[in-house]
Amino acid sequence: MSTKSIGESIQSLFKQLGHEDKIKQYQVIQKWDIIVGAEISQVAKPERIHEKSLIVKVASMSWRTELQMQKRQILQKIKEKIGDNVIVDIRFY
Repeated sequence: MSTKSIGESIQSLFKQLGHEDKIKQYQVIQKWDIIVGAEISQVAKPERIHEKSLIVKVASMSWRTELQMQKRQILQKIKEKIGDNVIVDIRFY
């Protein structure tokens, strides 16, 4: 008989209930500064997730333009650090 930590048990329960994707999506918000780095995380704050799209509030129009150009790279980092098909789009505003 193997023993599981409480975290492992909760994760297993969420997976059985079909909520594993939601947990991974919210990990993107929790780990945003790790995913994008300190400079970007200071000017761009993830606010919510809607149908696998991450909604991010940006400090200025110039940063919004810059992040639009970096969108593919940020999505790739999310895929590498959190998982594939967790977030499929990012909307900066």
